[in-house]
Order: sequence, then C-alpha cells, then structure tokens
Amino acid sequence: MTETAINEGQETYEEEVRRNLPRNYAVHCVEGGLFIGGIAFVAPETVLPKVVESLQGPTWLIAAVPMMMKLGFVIPTLFTAHLVERWPNVKPAVLLSGFFQRVAFLAPAVILYFFADSHPTWALASVALAPLLSGVFGGMTMTAWLELVARTIPENRRSSVWAIRFIISSMIGIGAGGIISSVLTHYPGPTGYGILYFILFGFLTASYFIFALIRETSPPVDRDHAYDNALSKNLKSIPGLIRSDVDLRNYLITRSLMNGIYIMIPFLSIHALRVLEQPESFVGYLVMSNMIGGIAGNLMAGYLGDTVGGKVVMILSRLSFLVIAIWTSFATSTEEYLAIFFLFGAAFFANQVGTTTLCIELCPQKRRATYLGIMATLTAPTMVLSSLLSTFLWNGWENYSFLGLATGIAMVISLLYLMRIEEPRGRSLGHDTL
Repeated sequence: MTETAINEGQETYEEEVRRNLPRNYAVHCVEGGLFIGGIAFVAPETVLPKVVESLQGPTWLIAAVPMMMKLGFVIPTLFTAHLVERWPNVKPAVLLSGFFQRVAFLAPAVILYFFADSHPTWALASVALAPLLSGVFGGMTMTAWLELVARTIPENRRSSVWAIRFIISSMIGIGAGGIISSVLTHYPGPTGYGILYFILFGFLTASYFIFALIRETSPPVDRDHAYDNALSKNLKSIPGLIRSDVDLRNYLITRSLMNGIYIMIPFLSIHALRVLEQPESFVGYLVMSNMIGGIAGNLMAGYLGDTVGGKVVMILSRLSFLVIAIWTSFATSTEEYLAIFFLFGAAFFANQVGTTTLCIELCPQKRRATYLGIMATLTAPTMVLSSLLSTFLWNGWENYSFLGLATGIAMVISLLYLMRIEEPRGRSLGHDTL
C-alpha cells in the first residue's frame, strides 16, 4: 500500500469520524451512563458486599465481590487481542458479547425474588457469579470496545466522554440511592435485592439498544505492515513490548498498586453501618452521597482530562484515596461518613476517567488491542491479592485502621511510579485531534 494511498485513506477516515462525531459522542455518553447507572442499584463497592453478608456469605466472598466484574473483564483480554487487531470492524463482536454480558444479571434477579428462601445456596451463587460472568463476556471484547471508542472519538474529546458517561450514571445513582433505601425498607432481605436486580437489568437492556446506534468508522490499514499474529506469537511478543517501553512498565506498576483500594473497599459500607449503628437501608444514603461525589469528580476529570490529559487526574484520585484511607480510621459521625463516601465517589470516578484516557493514549495504534490487553490482564493479580489481604486483616482483627493503613501505603507507592510516566498528550498515535 503506497504512502499516498494511506494518506488519502486517512483523510477520508478522519472526515467520516468528524461527520459522525456528534452522534457517536452522544451515544457513547448515554449508553455508558445507562449501563453504569444501572449497576449502581447493586453497586459492587457499597450494596453488593451487604447483599452477600445478608445471604450469610463468607468473609472472603464479601471481600471478593467488589472486584468480581473487573476481574472477569481482564481474564480473556490477552487471548482475544490478536483477533481484534485483525478485524476491520469491531462493533458486531461487541454487540454479540454485550448481549450475554447483560443477560448474566437476570439470573440473580429471578432467583433472589422467587427462590431465595427455598434455595439460599443458589441465591448466593447467582449473586457472586453474575458480575464475574458479565465481566468475562464483556472482557472477550473489551479491547474491541476501547478500539471502537478510539476510532469514533478523538483523543481531545475522550475524557469528556468518560466524564459525561459517569455524570449520567451518577445522576441515576442518586435516584438509585433513594430507591434502594425505599425498596429495602418495604421489602427487606432477598426479595428487595431481587427487585433491585430487575431494575438493574432494565437499565442494561436500554443501554444495549442505545449502543447499537453507534456508527463505526474503520481506519485505513497498511496491509504490508499490519500485525497478523497468531495467539502464541502475540503472547510471546509481550515481554519484549514491556522491556522496550518504560512508560508501559511504570503504568503497569502504578495501576497494579492502585488496586490497593480493594483492600478497604469491601468492608467500607459494612464498617460505616457498624460505627453509625444504622440499618442496611442506610446504604441507600451512602450510595447517594457516593454518586453526588461522582458528579463532582467527573466534572473535574472531564475538564482536566480533555485539556491536559489523564495523568493529572490520576494523581488527584490517588491523593483523594490516601485521604480516605486515613480518615475512615477516625470518623465517627454520620456527616463524616457521608463526606467520605462523597470523596470516594469523586476519586473513584475520576480515576476511571484518568486511567482510561491515559491507557488509550499510551498505546501505539497498530498494537492498541494488545497493549490494552497487557494493561488489563497484568494488573489484575493485585486485585486478587488486595482481596486476600482484606480478608486476612478483617478476619484477624476486624479493625478498619489496618485496612486503611495498607491502602494508604499502596497509594503512596502508586503515586511515585505514576509521576515517572511522561504525559503522552500531543504524541501522534493515530488521529489525535479533529
């Protein structure tokens, strides 16, 4: 393929991206807002641990459920990245996996509402497996979905897309908090949680039909220099990619250590309810505070991410989590815990905006799927380690200060490695700005 043909194809591609940008921008924002907002009805960080506890789940499972969906996402990514790099169109595959990703949440809705009393083991298993299976189905095409975002949204608009998605979801989450409180007050136990899962499934279904409206634009491919690796060859290339890219190495370390938040997250809402001596319905107010904080964090992250890049957003989120890790060890009042959950929401969503923005921009266009797979898969083990450490500390002492201390240490070291990464904004990795 000649250089002239490549340049002409690139110009045509960029023109089509510009033409479809308003539609695709809106669709990405609304679809993501509905999906993430729906998840808020059984939020992994606040509601889900309480669901498992109410079903008499073991401590290790309570510690594991907040990261089940994330863990599911990263399991298949490296094993499908080589396929994604070959596909001229990625949307059909994302639609197929997205269907099963959403259907996974229908099982706990049905079992909790109709069969929890007669089959409590089924109820607990469905609650634990639904986010994991949903994550696995989504993870099969996670790199394809991020490739679709990169193809349809230029880099100087991506942070605001992530932020608006999360703002919409946070607004839904604020309403979800009130609904959660009301549902669990009138229908305590499995029946109430089953209702919440049905609501969740409704939002996920709506997001699927919205996602189908995206117009994919495929970039020109230089077939003479295209990557067409088999799985084994692609996996063998990974050590060399890591050795040759210092920013990638530092990113892997800082993101791995950021998973230290999963040391304190599983027992945060449980700890708050115990300190405040509140019933489980109070979780709804914690969710509302969390989501209001999410709106504030997303407004900040969207602006900073679009203007200066994702790195500064990641720095601020780590500093915020460091404050939370220290504060939760001493907080005793309702106002303090509402403030903690507000800051938690701001930091959590800001980190997602910053992390997703930076990871896409660090990737060379031709190997983007493989790079994204590396980033997701190789940082996953620390989620598991954090969950195990959380379980060990809670079972051993049931003192939240130990969880906060371990999380704080992880945040400090994560910050040190994050500071070593060169902000990639301005590099040419494909279409940068349109």
